Amino acid sequence: MRFERRLDDPHGDVPGSARVRQRNIDYNTQLAEACGFFARCRFDGNAVFNTAFVRSDITTRDYFHPSTAGQAKLATVTWGAAAAFVAG
Repeated sequence: MRFERRLDDPHGDVPGSARVRQRNIDYNTQLAEACGFFARCRFDGNAVFNTAFVRSDITTRDYFHPSTAGQAKLATVTWGAAAAFVAG
């Protein structure tokens, strides 16, 4: 699915964004369910998906991918979720 962001529309492609968000929710639901069948499989409980981004967490190069700060935030969340796997 491709996003088309019109320069005159500060809200972007709202219907497209909603479809992609729902697709990710559906995918994560299936991933969590499938992971439950394997003893060594770990699911982060949607920790990364639920990470809130601010404007500085997104690169200005394409306004889609995480910036260095956004990547650091995701790494911290992922590391925390991985530590829970070891502790659990």
